[in-house]
Amino acid sequence: IRVNAAAGPPPPARYLAQPPPAGGPPADRVTAGVGAVALITHAAGQRRGAADCSAASVPSRSSTALARKESSGAASGGLWRLTKILLRCLELFAFLCPVAAWCLLQQLPLLGGAFSRERQLSLLVSALARCGPVGIKWGQWASTRYDLFEEDFCEALGTLTNAAPAHGYAHSRAAIEAAFGQPLGSLFDSFDEKPVASGSIGQVHLAKLRGGGDVVAVKVQHPNLAERLSLDMSLLRALGELAARYAPDLRIGETADQFAINFRAQLDFELEAENLERFAANFSSAFWRALVSFPRPIAGLVSREVLVETFEEGESVATYLTRAGERQVGEWRQDAKGAWYMIEVGETGSEDGIRYAGTANAGDMRSSVALCGTQAYFKMLIWDNYIHADLHPGNVLIREAQLGLLARVQRYLLLGDFTPTAPHIVFLDAGLAASFDDRIFGTAQSFFDAVTRTDGPAIGKAILGLAPTQPYVEAREGGREAFISEVAAKCTAQKEEMDRGEGRPGDNIRAYMDSVRSHRVVLDPTVMVALMSMLVLEGWQYRLDPAVSIFHCLEAATGGGVFGTLQKASALYQSVVGRLTGEKAAA
Repeated sequence: IRVNAAAGPPPPARYLAQPPPAGGPPADRVTAGVGAVALITHAAGQRRGAADCSAASVPSRSSTALARKESSGAASGGLWRLTKILLRCLELFAFLCPVAAWCLLQQLPLLGGAFSRERQLSLLVSALARCGPVGIKWGQWASTRYDLFEEDFCEALGTLTNAAPAHGYAHSRAAIEAAFGQPLGSLFDSFDEKPVASGSIGQVHLAKLRGGGDVVAVKVQHPNLAERLSLDMSLLRALGELAARYAPDLRIGETADQFAINFRAQLDFELEAENLERFAANFSSAFWRALVSFPRPIAGLVSREVLVETFEEGESVATYLTRAGERQVGEWRQDAKGAWYMIEVGETGSEDGIRYAGTANAGDMRSSVALCGTQAYFKMLIWDNYIHADLHPGNVLIREAQLGLLARVQRYLLLGDFTPTAPHIVFLDAGLAASFDDRIFGTAQSFFDAVTRTDGPAIGKAILGLAPTQPYVEAREGGREAFISEVAAKCTAQKEEMDRGEGRPGDNIRAYMDSVRSHRVVLDPTVMVALMSMLVLEGWQYRLDPAVSIFHCLEAATGGGVFGTLQKASALYQSVVGRLTGEKAAA
């Protein structure tokens, strides 16, 4: 079970601030908490009788450091550890209590109107920020879910994407000088003391490199993250064990473990630099370079807690989510050839033209952002098997780019848009990436193929194959057949909805997840990371333009249209090149 599987080339040595320890394998940074995943999975298997799933990889330094933090309390004084946990409980209670009290006061028959919702949301945002990284991460996720929460709720939590509490300049300066062994003035001609953005993991300062004058972004990790995460994970695990006694189907313990693993992955900025390099290589073709880019690490200025990278200009996609409000969802219809198109609705409610599914509305930036973002994600998922798994709006920038004639022709052939100006998407914060192993990747391909064919039984079988074993399903007589039958029935209902021009891909995914939970189906952690990332993407894509259907983009990416043809041609080309290279090596 791998998150950030080490399927790519080894990290370039030039990006390390310091050489690795003598005799240390380079793989100690490539996997994001894989050793921890193996230990957690093995322990879970012993408790519940599940089959053993292990990962033959060395834990990353961030995993090892946090593991030491989590075990140091037991080794050096359990009483002190317990005291810190109790103090953390009291601290969280103090942070969240005002929000809960305000919600209760709002329900009072006569006085409730005096307690405004605006103040309630302000208290919630403040409480989540004070709770630390875990609270901020949840707020970032919730800010994209316009389908689950009210608009003002999402907009309020959206401030946590880039405006989380910042640490002081003194810590940033000390961390940079400790990471690179030089005074700040020796590294930069200028350095902005006030950060331009702050998130759950770190904050970003702008600076100019010494001598070169290039503006760069300096990302500095917040202090004491490993210790704070250790305490919060102890609380979540305790909650998970308590819940397992009374509501075992919730499986909170597994969720807490996976959250901790994902968070650990983001505590190693050297790992993030490697991810950025790999994403840049995957999107290095002339077509994709015109549409998508990633920051580039600066040689010699990368350490575990400080990352210096190119500064990328752009506007957060979050601003596009609120700009001009939510689009009106028109009526879906089919033409004589069976192709789907949407009757677009204008502001007055009148019909305002038609647009075929999976195409952008020419000249509309929001529509182009939705389509390009969705196709870029499916390229990561289906073509590259390397997924950016933290796509909340704060990590996605948009800027306008002028396209040359060739790029415009390419864009028209693939996206149906010939406008000279197109959105350019910049993906930031690549600390969390996911990659399937060969077996899971093959099963995932079968799953996507079954989805595009609306083959319910095949979808059910593929879902059961997204983990090495299914101990809970197999423990019940007829468990596999019952799950497959339920998924097939939902698929049939969704197909009928789609034929009526109704339904939404995100809702379909959540319906399958309901079946997964009720039947206690086990999913590989990388699958869950990819699914959560897809749901976040679908949330802001649908908000930008509902006519850009994820289902039709998936259909194109897996085999239909120009995208599918290019995928097959690319696979054939790589196969031929690989065969020729192998023959030369043998000779």
